[in-house]
Amino acid sequence: MCTVIVGFDPAAHTPLVITAIRDEMRSRPWDGPGRHWPDQPSVVGGRDRLAGGTWLAVDPTGPRVAALLNGWPWDGRMPWEGSYPASRGDLPLHALAVPERDPLAEEDLSRYAPFHLLLADAGRADLHSWDGRRLHSGPVPVGVSTVVNTGLDPADPRALRHTPEFAATRPDPSPLAERDGVARVWGRWPDLVTEAALARPRSAGSDESGDPSGLIAHADLGDGLVWATGSVTLLALDDSTIRYAFTDTPADPAAWRMIGL
Repeated sequence: MCTVIVGFDPAAHTPLVITAIRDEMRSRPWDGPGRHWPDQPSVVGGRDRLAGGTWLAVDPTGPRVAALLNGWPWDGRMPWEGSYPASRGDLPLHALAVPERDPLAEEDLSRYAPFHLLLADAGRADLHSWDGRRLHSGPVPVGVSTVVNTGLDPADPRALRHTPEFAATRPDPSPLAERDGVARVWGRWPDLVTEAALARPRSAGSDESGDPSGLIAHADLGDGLVWATGSVTLLALDDSTIRYAFTDTPADPAAWRMIGL
């Protein structure tokens, strides 16, 4: 995951609404949202076929959501060298398996490359950030926030550009809103995703052709390698239910589908 927009307000009809954008190498295989983990049969999310983990998963029995972003330092340098023995994609699953609010207490974080892990329900949203040396955990503020690879970084171009427009259109659907109506639940947010997909994309590394404020990513790295946005997830969560929509074609407003939970 490279960008997660979080609308959190415990006083709202729907306290938590999320737009989660996953950027990855196009060649890396994955499965769409489903119940992919027999040892956690209630958990639903997309699955990375190579490592078996996920970038985002929900547990409707909580209900709770856990979302993962790769971590980068504030100055934009590469945050690590060498390899790590554990896949960060395991972390959302570990977090949903732990009933307490401290999901990483029993984890040896030195096994993982830097990350940001969002764990949220209707009453609380926390961001756990590991930079390779220390863990910082804290609440996501009430309102609309944009989480990027440097965490809650208000100076990031994506945060500067998109937080105000998502905040101005923050949906607060009634629990009775139609489950199969994406616009009924998320209002203008799917349109903002489509508009971003049709705009100039964000690029990667030394490629300066893109727009650093772009929500949707695309970079041709040569030799047939493409790094790009592969999918977008919309979530709406209250005390008892999660509504979940997904697309792997963010430029097509008709491509959204509701995920049964």
